[in-house]
Amino acid sequence: MTKKAFEQAYRSVKRGGTLVVIGLPKDELPIPIFNTVLNGVSVKGSIVGTRFGMKEALDFAARGKVRAQVETAPLDEINTVFDKMTQGKFTAALC
Repeated sequence: MTKKAFEQAYRSVKRGGTLVVIGLPKDELPIPIFNTVLNGVSVKGSIVGTRFGMKEALDFAARGKVRAQVETAPLDEINTVFDKMTQGKFTAALC
């Protein structure tokens, strides 16, 4: 996970929510302590993903505990999309 991806994921967590980070990041991932405490956010991590972890994550999604936010764009805007991705400016997953 990159620092930008972590920051975007953290900003998407609602009050009382949990952010789960799987794997080892290549950068340090700063956790905004004030907002974490104020909003009751939990951050959990795992050094590696396992088959059990994947099953658990998929089950979590199947139970509706994860809601995807999708942003679409026409193919002729692909360069703009890539620019936004590299700058970490998406607030939702691109599909």
